Amino acid sequence: MEDRPLDLMIPGPVPVSPDVLEAMGQPVRQHYGPEWQPFYEQFVARLRRIFNTTGSVYPIPSSGSGGLEAMLGTLIGADGTVGVITNGFFGNRLLDIARAHTPHVEVFQIPYERPAGPDEVRAWLRARRVRVLAVVHSDTSTGVLNPVADIAAAARSEGAALAVDAVSSLAGAPVLTDGWGLAAVATASQKCLESPPGVAPVAVTSLGWEIIDGQPAPSRGWYLNLRNWRRYEREWPHHPYPVTIPSNNIVALNRALERILDEGLEARFERHRQAAELLRGGLERLGFTLFADRRWASPTVTVAYPPDGIKAAALMERLRVQHRIAVAGGLDHLAGQVIRIGHLGNQATTERIRRTLGAVEACLREGSAAGSPGRGATRTAAPRPAAPGRTRRSRRPARRT
Repeated sequence: MEDRPLDLMIPGPVPVSPDVLEAMGQPVRQHYGPEWQPFYEQFVARLRRIFNTTGSVYPIPSSGSGGLEAMLGTLIGADGTVGVITNGFFGNRLLDIARAHTPHVEVFQIPYERPAGPDEVRAWLRARRVRVLAVVHSDTSTGVLNPVADIAAAARSEGAALAVDAVSSLAGAPVLTDGWGLAAVATASQKCLESPPGVAPVAVTSLGWEIIDGQPAPSRGWYLNLRNWRRYEREWPHHPYPVTIPSNNIVALNRALERILDEGLEARFERHRQAAELLRGGLERLGFTLFADRRWASPTVTVAYPPDGIKAAALMERLRVQHRIAVAGGLDHLAGQVIRIGHLGNQATTERIRRTLGAVEACLREGSAAGSPGRGATRTAAPRPAAPGRTRRSRRPARRT
């Protein structure tokens, strides 16, 4: 059994700084009362700064998907109508969440290889007239970054408000919740927020509450119903949430937020951009083909096809066993074809990117990723995308609609 810890270069969770882990390991604190309340208020104020909002912020105890369900389910209401943009695995997850709350879901399906354009969003909305539209900002299945600011403006022009999955973008790419006129934004602690998994912060603006309060039939849930969180926030000032929040996770996340704000958001965005460019340039020099065009590539994750004759799964295994670096494989129709490398939060450093590139190069040089000897492995090239503007024959199964 290998004793060395894995260096996580997957698209989350990310490695956590020792001082954040130290905060996580403090004695359990009472999650309400006079000692906790000032700390909690400061914690929420820090979250508001990172969301760039003056609205409500709730640290939902859950994975990122729980925060997404709280956001989207509350905005939809019971059997409301919602539109969902899908151009990646996690866009399809938003679609699944929406369909769990209402049968009235309109789907705008975009090819995985590109973002949604504001003009096509505007035209699509004009024909459907939904009140709420949902989109993933940075989809870690493709490495594509959707232009949320422009999509939000297009939505507003057609009377719709945008709800955003910023699970892998908040604190790694600009997200102006108020400035872009968003209804709500959801994220997760274990990605660019550089903290252990377990908290899914959700921000709701005045626009979001206007939609929620104007519903003829409110959402039916309790735990993930943001109306309930708002009620406790208003009526129980000493305990402003309806559940026992995980105080150790909150303490750890608060320490991570301090680190983020000390670094400065603009400096962080530039660090993520530089890490992305360093990684992508290195992968291309090694013969990889990037899935997302640089014009719309996310600053927090890179998806790439390995060089001809190199199997993605074998490369991932050798990186893990020989170099103790974990990278992720493809999702949906990209399974077995690509690798996914995260550069979120603490991963987005020159040292980590260079170490990863060096390990990948060593695997390629050794020829160790072409397939396991004795198992009939063949050096078969994965399908590649054509250059921008050219047609590529697709071998993928039909996507969900």
